[in-house]
Amino acid sequence: MSDSRRSSRGSSKNSAGGGARRAAGVRRASSSTSGAKPAKAASAKSSDAKGASRTGRSSASGATAAKGSSRTASAKNSAGAKNSARAKSSAGAKAPTRHTSVNARHAGTAAATSAGRGSAKGRKKKAAATNFLNYPRAGAKNPWRWIPSLRMIVGAMALMVLAGLGFAVWLYNDTEVPEPSDFALAQTSRVYYADGETEMGQFSEVNRTELPADEIPDNIKQAVVASEDSSFYENRGVSPRGIVRAMVNNLQGGARQGGSTITMQYVERYYTGTETSYVGKAKEAIMALKIDQQLSKDEILSRYLNTIYFGRGAYGVQEASQAYFGKDATELTDADAALLVAVIPAPSTYDPANNPEEATRLWDRVITRQVNEGQLTAAEGDALTFPETIAPRNENSLGGTNGYLLAQVRGELIEAGFTEDEINTGGFTIVSTIDPTIQNNTVQAVENLPEDRPENNRVGTVTLDPSTGAIRGMYGGPDYVAQAQNDATQSRMQAGSIFKTFTLIAALEDGFPLDSRWDGNSPKDFPDVPGGWEVNNFNDVDYGRVSLEKATASSINTAYAEANLEIGPQRTMDTAISLGLPEGTPGLNAEPSNVLGSASPTVVEMAEVYATIAAGGVHRDAFIVESVTRPDGSSRYQHEGTDTQAMDEEVAINATVALQGPPKVGSARSLLDTMDGRPVAGKTGTSESFRSAWFVGFTPQLVTAVGMFQPGQDGSEESLTPFGGARSMTGGTFPTDIWGDIMAPSLEGQEMLDFAEEVTLDNETRERSYTPPPPPPTTEAPEPSEEPSEEPSEEPSEEPSEEPSEEPSEEPSEEPSEEPSEKPADPTTKPGNGGENTQPTEEPTSETEGGADTSAGRVEGDGDESPPED
Repeated sequence: MSDSRRSSRGSSKNSAGGGARRAAGVRRASSSTSGAKPAKAASAKSSDAKGASRTGRSSASGATAAKGSSRTASAKNSAGAKNSARAKSSAGAKAPTRHTSVNARHAGTAAATSAGRGSAKGRKKKAAATNFLNYPRAGAKNPWRWIPSLRMIVGAMALMVLAGLGFAVWLYNDTEVPEPSDFALAQTSRVYYADGETEMGQFSEVNRTELPADEIPDNIKQAVVASEDSSFYENRGVSPRGIVRAMVNNLQGGARQGGSTITMQYVERYYTGTETSYVGKAKEAIMALKIDQQLSKDEILSRYLNTIYFGRGAYGVQEASQAYFGKDATELTDADAALLVAVIPAPSTYDPANNPEEATRLWDRVITRQVNEGQLTAAEGDALTFPETIAPRNENSLGGTNGYLLAQVRGELIEAGFTEDEINTGGFTIVSTIDPTIQNNTVQAVENLPEDRPENNRVGTVTLDPSTGAIRGMYGGPDYVAQAQNDATQSRMQAGSIFKTFTLIAALEDGFPLDSRWDGNSPKDFPDVPGGWEVNNFNDVDYGRVSLEKATASSINTAYAEANLEIGPQRTMDTAISLGLPEGTPGLNAEPSNVLGSASPTVVEMAEVYATIAAGGVHRDAFIVESVTRPDGSSRYQHEGTDTQAMDEEVAINATVALQGPPKVGSARSLLDTMDGRPVAGKTGTSESFRSAWFVGFTPQLVTAVGMFQPGQDGSEESLTPFGGARSMTGGTFPTDIWGDIMAPSLEGQEMLDFAEEVTLDNETRERSYTPPPPPPTTEAPEPSEEPSEEPSEEPSEEPSEEPSEEPSEEPSEEPSEEPSEKPADPTTKPGNGGENTQPTEEPTSETEGGADTSAGRVEGDGDESPPED
């Protein structure tokens, strides 16, 4: 029998029972159809009972049975259909007892109805959230339950917005705009000597003339708005569109932009300074908003144009008009105004006097923007031509020799991260490393040169402290205004024999001691060099086999050429670089001729390199700025050097021993009297065809490099024109004189320190075995070695040409180290100082001079006059 049929019977029987229960007085819910109520109660009870006893099913099964009962009752009695339907809805609930309240019964009925409907439709009830954010998500399975719900995301975003608004409100209320009078719109930066008290000069003394707003021409107002901030009259001091555009550009890797409006630029330059932090930029933007509320647009624009730096030492549009065009701002044409606006981002860089191509491009950009903004018609824009400007007027503070020092200070600050505007308007106290006494001695030493010195003869000098790298003195030229190129830091000239020092050091490092022997005869062919290579000594003097120390003292070309090929020209080049010479030095290569100085360094570079030797092999970069202090006394910059051990200290000691030869017995021995016996190490140098002459030397306290050259009218290097009585210009002439005139007075009062004595290097494994042959028989008694210092100038003209070629070829290989002190006392009187030599000659008086040129009573035995081959 089917469940439906059983259910129908049960329903019929329970209908009768239902009447009995009602008779017993059970409370009933009110109904408009009283006749159906008994059937409802009985049907519910019967269905529940049967479902529980026969099938044991859940309330869902009870609902099914009730449904069947309802259909059976409807077939028998149409009046009971409604009651049967009600029974269907309550079949799944437990039949109420006589003590069950009406509300309880209704609740059960509702639950059964809901369950029945859900089962019928096949839907599952959604789990309720356990917290406001519904995290982790209720009813979701891993890992989905850990993914934030939409409610949580929206809540977090709302919280961030509220926090951002709160921070913005706090920052706005906390940021105050100071009165312009509380800040100097532009302050002069002053540069001092190393003592911190003696002023050297100033940077851009403020040159400003303020114009009333109605006197500033409209054409420059329009041009600056079109170029710098086209939304100036519409924005509130900040341009969200500009900021977004700048952010997108920066994220895409374009040139860094800040999205600043004119108002923000005004704030940045004259209230906050240069800001790079996000908080600083936020405060800058808030100040711009407040200023925009306090001042009219025309007032903001007028203040901006009255205070901004236009270059050439000019602040404000009035002085800029005078500096660039020599007229008042009221007379500016549209083309003039566009050019002044074009240079605003970087005045010195975009000045047409410095970069006409870039200035023209930016000028055209301003005109194009004015046309796009409707300030000019296309026809008017096309009709404009690039305006002519007057020559820049250099500040008076840059005049004379100090101008080179100030320019060097400015350049070093820019390399350290300062901007030109910051230097010119920051009001800094800048302390340089220049010693006022040494600087005065430096200038005086050059002024001591003979009056017949050619006008185009140029000299550069640098004196520095090897223990720190600090530049103590510098001569870059006579007048920075007349000649802006610094001959100490910018001009380049061939090094000549001062480059032999690098071969000397490389040989010591490779195991060759100072007494290793080399062929010093001249000329000498090197057939193993591709294309062949012939090297000559000065005047083709033969020295025989000489020690490395002797080759250094007499600057013997052939001996050093052999040494360079032995160690390899690459070693010479690498040594120069390791000691501080820039890799990009013009002419620096690994060719055999590099030992003769084919490279063209600057004077400051060679001073820095030789300072490495003087400092025991420790390299330190040369510098000129010691410190920078803000107007409020806080530190803006402090030099911090880096020490690098470029070579072994013992190698530096032995190299110094060899370099004491030229000042003692070689081409620079005039310093013996000048320095009053103070130990000096150094090297002279003369390049091909006498195009440059050098002396670079040092004491334990100071290093000085002197370079001399002569440019032609077309800028090419000419051969140095002799002057002051000298027949040829070598490193042993006036460069050595200048060096002595700088160093002697600069070291007065300082302790006379000795250099370390020669040491035996651990790597000395490549000494050449050489035993000089016995001297030939002679009936003459050998001359005492005391002669050189006893009568150096008593007979300057007696024997300069008597024995020029008799001894150089006869004895150099017999006693190469014995002779240097026998006859070095050729004339040493300086030209212009009363000394005369009636028989000048280019031939050496003995092998000691190394090919000394005794012209005009001066020993010039540089021994490096043979031209280096490229």
